[in-house]
Amino acid sequence: MADFNLVHSHSFQVEILGVTDGSSPEYFYKVEGLNNFLNMEAYLPGGANRPYYRSSACETTDLILTRPLVEGKTKMTVWCEDAIDKGLFKLTQAHILVLNKEAKILAQWKLEDVYPKGIAITPFQLNAQTDPGIGETITIGYSRLVRTK
Repeated sequence: MADFNLVHSHSFQVEILGVTDGSSPEYFYKVEGLNNFLNMEAYLPGGANRPYYRSSACETTDLILTRPLVEGKTKMTVWCEDAIDKGLFKLTQAHILVLNKEAKILAQWKLEDVYPKGIAITPFQLNAQTDPGIGETITIGYSRLVRTK
């Protein structure tokens, strides 16, 4: 028998230090971009005809957060707008939490050197065949991903 439990998540909470706080938690129904990988480059030492590989850098992909459109502006929305419109932001840390129904943390990741990159609204459309909800997508850049739980 394996030494782990499968995570059946119920909500995803995102905390950004200096932006969000306990008085206004921000939840998302989709979190993408928790990727951390080595960029490899091939090299041929003298006389070799098969390449060896070495890592040249550690890279991450953009974090993409999606949620239903909320009434008014959240602290994260204002943070993104200030960065885009005024160039006002500083690098910070973020935590991505996977919570169960009782708000117990099932898994957690820490992101370092976090900064806002964009905010978008899903297309407006009325069609019975598709989801009629309007959503908001926030794109965040970061330099390091660490699983803390």
